[in-house]
This record gives sequence, C-alpha cells and structure tokens, in this order.
Amino acid sequence: MIGLESLRWSLTLAFAAATAFHLARVLRPARADLVSEVLHLFMGGSMIAMIWPWGTSVPASVWITGFTLSTGWFVSRAVLATGRRLAPAYFASATAAMMWMSAAMPAEQHAEMPGMSHEPHQVAGYPAWISAVLGAYLVAAALWWIVRGMHLKPTAPAARSPHWSSVCHATMSAAMGLAFLAMT
Repeated sequence: MIGLESLRWSLTLAFAAATAFHLARVLRPARADLVSEVLHLFMGGSMIAMIWPWGTSVPASVWITGFTLSTGWFVSRAVLATGRRLAPAYFASATAAMMWMSAAMPAEQHAEMPGMSHEPHQVAGYPAWISAVLGAYLVAAALWWIVRGMHLKPTAPAARSPHWSSVCHATMSAAMGLAFLAMT
C-alpha cells in the first residue's frame, strides 16, 4: 500500500488506463493473444488493489500464485518466440518483479499496525535496495517503451501515429516502477 494519497490516485489512474486498454483488446473480435491480454488485465487490477488499503484483504499467496503463473506464461512466450523476444522477456521480468512486491508487501502493511516497528532499510526482512533496483528498472523500461511507442528514435519517420500498445506498456511500467520506489 502507498501512503501518499495523491500518488496513490495518480497511479490508480495510470493503472486503470492501461487496464482499460487491455480490456478493450480482450473484448475485440480479433484477439491475437487472449491469454497475454487477460494476464495484463490481472496485472493492472492487481496493481490497483495493492496500492489501496482494501487490497490488504487479499492474501499475498494469491498475488504470488497469479504472478508466478504470469511469469511462467511470458517466459514460455519469450522462449518459443520465433522473432522478437524482448517484449515477452520484459513482461516475464515485470511479473517476476511483482512476485517480489507481493512477497515484500505484507511486512510493510503490518508495520503500520500499532506497536509494530518497521526499519526503513528493510522490506519484509529483505533489503529495500532490491525494491529500489526493481523500481528503477521498471522506470527505465518505461522510457524504452515510450521511445518505441511514440517513434522517438532518430531514424523514425516524423509523421507516424503512436503505437498505442507500447504507450500503454510505458504507462504501466512507469506506474509499477513508481510504486516500487514508493515502497523503499
């Protein structure tokens, strides 16, 4: 859970926009990869729940199981890909990072209970720098996605329309990275 209300609302809006994008892709008739789209929906909905106090009612084991299955799916997509493997490899790493967040969150939430202490350099008994590194990685990945989606490469033609899927992934990655950094 994120304590700063304005950050929580900003991240909720970002996650909701990305989740709505994937919901629209699930509902459209020509679905290229339904399983991946549903897993993106799970990721977005999970992130919204995790940053709000009511999300603490979901046991960490539910999040860990869901993200473990998601990671396995995207690892298999990266391994079996005949061409571009970078995007499914990124999705596998992002869902693996969410497994870490799921495992690290309960101690942070319990630390807010009266009489419980929480050392600022620990998250669930692990060094907070791990969450900081994961957050920085996700923010850096967001930059890669936005360059790709907005065609900001020096060699890209100037008049191309945005690649909305990449812009959506940039939004999700940046919001996830900020959520991680807020944990540290």
